[in-house]
Amino acid sequence: MPDTTQKAVDTQPVPIEPKPVIKDSPTDILHFEKWLATLGERKATDLHLAVGNVPMLRIDGEITPLLEEDILTAERLNCIVRHLLSEDELKTLESAREITTSQTLKKIMRFRIHVFYSRSFLSLSMRYLPGEEPNPEALRLPALIGECQAAERGILFITGPFDSGRTTTVRALLSAINQTRADYIVTLEKPIEYLIPSVKSVVVQREIGRDANDFAGALMALSEEDANVVAIGKLDSSAAVEQALNLAEAGRFVVAVGDSRHAIALLEQLRDMFPEAQRARVLSLLADSLIGVVSQLLLPRLGGGRILISEVLRGTNPVKSLIRDNKLGQLRTIMQTARAEGMVTLDQSLAEAVKNGSVALQLAKEQAVDPNQFNNLVSH
Repeated sequence: MPDTTQKAVDTQPVPIEPKPVIKDSPTDILHFEKWLATLGERKATDLHLAVGNVPMLRIDGEITPLLEEDILTAERLNCIVRHLLSEDELKTLESAREITTSQTLKKIMRFRIHVFYSRSFLSLSMRYLPGEEPNPEALRLPALIGECQAAERGILFITGPFDSGRTTTVRALLSAINQTRADYIVTLEKPIEYLIPSVKSVVVQREIGRDANDFAGALMALSEEDANVVAIGKLDSSAAVEQALNLAEAGRFVVAVGDSRHAIALLEQLRDMFPEAQRARVLSLLADSLIGVVSQLLLPRLGGGRILISEVLRGTNPVKSLIRDNKLGQLRTIMQTARAEGMVTLDQSLAEAVKNGSVALQLAKEQAVDPNQFNNLVSH
């Protein structure tokens, strides 16, 4: 088996050149398009290209090398990057040393593309964005997501680590609203991933860095705009958090994406973005507008494929009271005992997945928030 990990094929970095200077190699582009076709055929989620390695696919969460392919050279990576990026994007890449964008390739395949430097060589990671409309029921999303198809005000957080299905969940919710309500939907994304055509609603998608300078400014502008639903790809500053909460309080339905592994961690992260003197006001605003928090994981399923593991915190009166009093640590007790109200902890969902034979015990334990509590749940 060939060594695909650390073969040095170049001794010096090969700087990328503007498109007019070096012509693209048709052979290199044909190889690249073949890898995209292989990604689709093998139902992979990602394609990773790095100098000194063969092309890599991620299938069911696992990295799989394409051992039949040649090891990538710096010249081949440069050619592929020049093929993908515009002149302006190439300039941004050279100045910022990385760029993230989205494109539709081969006419039907859409990707989020991250180009960056590693050991002074260009590298490329591409996430496949399936074109079919996701269905909340088929995805087995929590009931709270389905209920929010009718929400007219308040804020819903969808959180989880990278590759946890957050974007798919948000897209499923927006698609359901788009097909059933005559609303004005605005998304703020960096970059725009899925393209959402207007159906019954009007859908406007804005890319931060291209259509607006930043999330906070775009959210502030929406306070004077006739928007019913606002989806936010990232709350990256205290100003953006406050603007989002103000929109929710003012009668808009806001969906915001986070990167915390569980619900309480997300609320703590939002609180800690503000100085001590402002936290009481922000927590009160959060409590008043909170619909709920859905935390997600995508784990390998025994027998193949992946399974969605969800945690749900609902904005009930007891939950809102603890948030106002800054007693976030006590929320887990409510979640553990409020299954009848539709709440569930991540550890409870992991334990259920182990008991029904969907997820391996060791893997679930590694993902548990409280390993002792998880062990207790699995043994009963």
